[in-house]
Amino acid sequence: MTTQLQQHIDTPESTSASTTAAAHVQGLGKSFGHREVLTNINLSIQRGEVVALIGRSGSGKSTILKVLAGLIPDHSGSVKVAGYPAVAFQEPRLFPWLSVIDNVAAGLNRSDISGQQAREHASALLKEVGLEEFESSWPETLSGGQSQRVSLALALISNPELLLLDEPFGALDALTRITAQQLLLDTAASRNFGVLLVTHDVAEAVALADRVILLEDGHISHEITIELPKPRERNNPQFARYTAQLLRLLKVTS
Repeated sequence: MTTQLQQHIDTPESTSASTTAAAHVQGLGKSFGHREVLTNINLSIQRGEVVALIGRSGSGKSTILKVLAGLIPDHSGSVKVAGYPAVAFQEPRLFPWLSVIDNVAAGLNRSDISGQQAREHASALLKEVGLEEFESSWPETLSGGQSQRVSLALALISNPELLLLDEPFGALDALTRITAQQLLLDTAASRNFGVLLVTHDVAEAVALADRVILLEDGHISHEITIELPKPRERNNPQFARYTAQLLRLLKVTS
């Protein structure tokens, strides 16, 4: 997660934190002008579940994510999201003039929380993601993987029940990406929030997701449950079969 944006969906479509699902979408449709980009999308994301959304460029993946984030309110259908979703995009959006701890604390900008309390929460989260030694560092001094960990801490500070990720690991090298992916899985499992991961990387989807949903021309064409224990070994023959199946469905291979 190289950057993040926190957004509470304060509309009649929001659900309370007591609902079972982190998000529930029914009959979602969206058009831009005369171009229909989403058609009758039905999707649920449970707490503790990672759902990967894959598809070719322009299939509508990021539009679904932005609808769930409350960034695209004018759509048809029902969209219900529990609590305060956190959103992480690929490009970094940390404040360069704030230290690491103050960047994370800024995510808890509420009238009922003092600045000191926010910093205490931020410090605890930085320890959780392994960056306690970097509290006073400036964002420009961090590596890509470290920036991603700061973004995760920033996303977690509002205790989200849904984490929305748009190509969060694409800019990282292979080894850093695997470490970051495992941190995401560990955190989602321990904190029991739902995750929607938008990715072009089929192997990443198989490695992380409980379900992989294939979006094609604005509608869901396939849904695959990944029945492998986590953490997943990429040299497992079943891992390779899931990857090959998804590539065929994407019409990348025959």
